[in-house]
Amino acid sequence: MTTTAFVGLPSVSQARQHRRTVTKLEGSLTSEADNGNQVVIAIADAMAALHAPHAKCKILHGNISDRAILLQKAADGIKGVLADFDYVSIDGDSVAEAPELKLFQSIHSLRNPGAACSPLEDAESLLYLVCWLRTFGINRAQRAGFVAGRILPILGWNEGTAVQIANQKRSHMSSDIAFHTFILRFMRPGPLHDLALDMYRVLFLHPGTFGTLQIDDEALATMENDNILAALLALPVTNGWRDLLALRNRFVNEIIRNILEIVAWHRDTALAILNSGMVSTAPMAATRPSAGPSLKHYGDEVPLAEPSKRPRH
Repeated sequence: MTTTAFVGLPSVSQARQHRRTVTKLEGSLTSEADNGNQVVIAIADAMAALHAPHAKCKILHGNISDRAILLQKAADGIKGVLADFDYVSIDGDSVAEAPELKLFQSIHSLRNPGAACSPLEDAESLLYLVCWLRTFGINRAQRAGFVAGRILPILGWNEGTAVQIANQKRSHMSSDIAFHTFILRFMRPGPLHDLALDMYRVLFLHPGTFGTLQIDDEALATMENDNILAALLALPVTNGWRDLLALRNRFVNEIIRNILEIVAWHRDTALAILNSGMVSTAPMAATRPSAGPSLKHYGDEVPLAEPSKRPRH
């Protein structure tokens, strides 16, 4: 320390301590990836990196973007690294500051700035990143081939106020048909296309949830299933509306576990393709192998564990 190093040396009249913080990019951006399989690996590793600090310390990232996920060389080829922990928060605590970029923010974060979040918000942001990258291209070469001026629904994620963007995402994620109509059909085929579909189904089509839209008392009166009605009546009312997306919070741990399994499956598939020297652009099979994750995909035959404990449609 400057205050103690020169004690007893009266000839030193001015002693200063100079500090330097030197930083460098620990890896390359996803925009420098060679193919979609490399990005799938980076996304899967980022999801695991999101889960680890939350599992140990309840820390949430809060700022997922295309610059927060880096690629690094690894013993088995390549790996993803999560960066930019500038907006971290603690699960259950209010968020002091939200990032300016709304493109990848979750519906909840956009609608309720400063409100407490859950791990689902970071996972949802990761899904939006996958959709964006696969729609416009993962690297500069692919983006250069994108036809400017195309009118795409996904552009609404980056235009308007936070509430307007949230409403756009709420509409696009409201059902399997809506996701296909507004987002999936504009995405290039390949491993990221398949990853986006699986992440969407895990995050938004859990059997115990009922989509992303809002419902009023008039619509509730038409409900015939008492179990569904009881779950919906328990939701808080804001300006006369109940947010169906809030039902997802009852299954946070299960949804996170399922999404970790499915992204790990996609990672293993992508790594096997890279190590074999092939780069696949064809969609993978709709059903998962028996060794795959035990997820209830619409159209797949493998049910969720413990189905008796969950309300169903």
